[in-house]
Amino acid sequence: MLKSFFHTGFVVKNIEESVKFYADVLGMRIAGRSERKGEFAQQMLAFPDAHIKGGFLDMGDGHQLELIQYLSPASGENKLHRNDLGASHLAFLVEDIETFYKETSHKGITYNNPPASLFDDDGNLLRKAAYAQDPDGNWLEFIELL
Repeated sequence: MLKSFFHTGFVVKNIEESVKFYADVLGMRIAGRSERKGEFAQQMLAFPDAHIKGGFLDMGDGHQLELIQYLSPASGENKLHRNDLGASHLAFLVEDIETFYKETSHKGITYNNPPASLFDDDGNLLRKAAYAQDPDGNWLEFIELL
């Protein structure tokens, strides 16, 4: 029986650069580091000689983002598009998306478009949202609920 969410994982090319991005650009807290190899990693990941390094980041709400760099076998290139089966994204709530968009754009986040506005049938603004990518091409969504 499921109990709760634990973490979301993204594969990254360089663990140090990716941890720095999420900590310095997005302001997440570094919650820990890990390195796995040997029998446990080989059985769990189903790769002979599996060797990974990880970094955990959080925002103090219990859910963590796990960043994983595959040392063996090395990762290939990210060729997934947002609409491809298997593609994923991680969504964050933000307080003021227009300010967040401007500040993070100057810090190097690449957005696919400026924030979009969603209205209900009566013309009331419900939310604003924007999609972006991290340095490895993982998709991020930022949402302001109104």
